[in-house]
Amino acid sequence: MSKTPQGRNIVTRSKEKSDHPYRLTYISRARLHRARANVIQTVKTVEGLARIGVSVDLHVPPWKGNRNLPNTLNALGVQRTFSIQAHNGLRSFWRALAFAPFFWRFGKPLREAPAVYTRSADLSMALIRHRIPHNFEVHDMDTLRRQGVLDVLVDAYGKGLIRQFFPISRAAAVGLLEKGLDPHRVHVAPCGADLSLYADMAPWDPSRLRHPHIMYVGRISRDRGLDVLERLARLDFCRVTVVGVLDDAPSTNHIRVVSFVPHREIPRYLEQADILVMPYQRNLRHAASISPMKLFEAMAAGRPIVVSDLEPIREIVQDGKTALCVKPDDGEAWEAAIRSLRDDPEAAQRMACQAQKEAARYSWENRARILRDTIFGKEPEHLHG
Repeated sequence: MSKTPQGRNIVTRSKEKSDHPYRLTYISRARLHRARANVIQTVKTVEGLARIGVSVDLHVPPWKGNRNLPNTLNALGVQRTFSIQAHNGLRSFWRALAFAPFFWRFGKPLREAPAVYTRSADLSMALIRHRIPHNFEVHDMDTLRRQGVLDVLVDAYGKGLIRQFFPISRAAAVGLLEKGLDPHRVHVAPCGADLSLYADMAPWDPSRLRHPHIMYVGRISRDRGLDVLERLARLDFCRVTVVGVLDDAPSTNHIRVVSFVPHREIPRYLEQADILVMPYQRNLRHAASISPMKLFEAMAAGRPIVVSDLEPIREIVQDGKTALCVKPDDGEAWEAAIRSLRDDPEAAQRMACQAQKEAARYSWENRARILRDTIFGKEPEHLHG
């Protein structure tokens, strides 16, 4: 890693030929020292693009501390190198000024780039302000509406400054189509899982359901179902583990908390589970358009899944076939779902096996193909519906 006089860190810059058929510039606000879902989703998407032959330059803010980049990426589960550049001009400090230092330096190259991509609404607004055409990945429709950003994005779409929208769920796509957008410029691209990390996972033993180990992986908070987890922890025939950063602390000591695990190690924890639960609540900020990586990883793990019955979740799993879908805030229904799996291990195993088969559809490479084929003009027919 080297540092220019302007304080810009440059790391793992590739020497791709300028005439590469697929060249994408990805601008992100992801801080690599934070192992959060947005960071993992960004680097795994870029890795997926690299795996299918897209030359990607990823621009990010600087990360804290004197961190070794290869080790940082390895902890995030990244196994293929790609170009990453860190810029002070992408720090949150510059948000109010539309990240002016970054665009002063890179405005012209970005306008000349074959394709520009971001999942940050703030960066999309800055790209619009600097009149740079780009593609925008849509995550949280409710926040875009509430902050008045959605109308600005739709106006930019009409002016050709946003070329394609990539909502992460069909539920999010509906909100865009209701604004009158051309369906051929709205492409659903769900999140995914790195299936290679699950290839050597030990098979699940249904007999363990007599005294199941219930596990939740992700940030731990009330709006992610901590109340449900506390209720399940009181059942006398099971134990509950939560793996992730605590936003809200459990009110019972019956829950085992593993506060931090590198993303690459998540499969080893899922391997210990007998039932995987995702009790996302309706008041979770992005519940209306969610596409949770943890659900795809749970499917890849081949364990029975109990998940909140939310519209975007139903796009991924089928109740009774690949998971049990439960009303988010109905504690009794969550208990009943756990008991039903315990009482019918054969049905539990069928669901787990079917979910694992379905997980193959949600690899990062498949997600990357949606982006590549759409942005560069080879649009698959299956994207719409």
